[in-house]
Amino acid sequence: MNKKLIALAVAAVASTSVSAAEVFNDGTSSMAIGGRIEARALMQDGDMTDKSRARMNILGQTEIAENVTGFGFFEHEYTTTTDEVRYGFAGIGTEFGKIAYGKTDGSLGMITDFTDIMSYHGAGASGKIAVADRIQNNLAYMGEFGGLTVKANYVGETTDLNGDLVVDGGYSMAAVYAMENGLALGLGYADQGKDTLNSAAESQMQAAMSYTIGDFYFAGLYKDGESKEAGVKTDLTGYEIAAAYKMGQTKFTTTYNNAEGKIGSHTVRAENVEAIAIDATHYFNDNFRAYTSYNFNLLDKNEVEIGKPEKAEDQFVVGLRYDF
Repeated sequence: MNKKLIALAVAAVASTSVSAAEVFNDGTSSMAIGGRIEARALMQDGDMTDKSRARMNILGQTEIAENVTGFGFFEHEYTTTTDEVRYGFAGIGTEFGKIAYGKTDGSLGMITDFTDIMSYHGAGASGKIAVADRIQNNLAYMGEFGGLTVKANYVGETTDLNGDLVVDGGYSMAAVYAMENGLALGLGYADQGKDTLNSAAESQMQAAMSYTIGDFYFAGLYKDGESKEAGVKTDLTGYEIAAAYKMGQTKFTTTYNNAEGKIGSHTVRAENVEAIAIDATHYFNDNFRAYTSYNFNLLDKNEVEIGKPEKAEDQFVVGLRYDF
């Protein structure tokens, strides 16, 4: 049982990369500890903000029958001002796929991963509704069949630490097909909630395509959805274009993000996104990297939420990251 098998067990139900050190292995059971420490400084409008964070995770895996494994994964994130349980789930894996329950990813993460390739910025237009994102009370399945990967999850009624409703249940599903010629296609759908005075019914479709050739990578994503609350419907659309080039140990990435929301013919300024981002990441080795990222915001102050002019400003980020 090696690191690759451990990483595959987690990747089956959570869209998270794992860099872990195995601390125990008796031939049938193993435990690994991993995480990252990341120092990040964000510059915007002449001010510098500390966006540093650290993550620690534990993964256990055991063979419970022939071709059947049990696994559990937990990850906590700390920032300079907050802490959060990012993942906490356990499950069973067989030759027919893997199923897990707890706090884990929804299905649309497979689709947004096509264009969410930058070290800091990007992914501004591909936001997922709650049941399709990382959430608790989540029953998830993932199966791989040749070049086809399918994922589905069901989320029950979920509340936050204060007992307030986060989502009134829902589901998401997605499929990704990767071809040997470097082309990959992805399609997903999610639906949640009920249309009431205190809750919104939301649905979302996302489609993506990518092409890899040599050291180049190109991808595009389209999102279409709606939110309906107390009979008022908001249409939410967006798209992203991404590209990457790897030169030796340095990777250059860029994305264009565009999203908007409309109630009838009226624009919902809180949903507006339009930006071009570029970054460069240098990998000193498998454990340590440095990066810089710049986000060119293409919105004017009158196109964003009233009282939040910072949403129309550019951002510059520098970061150092150590994975263990």
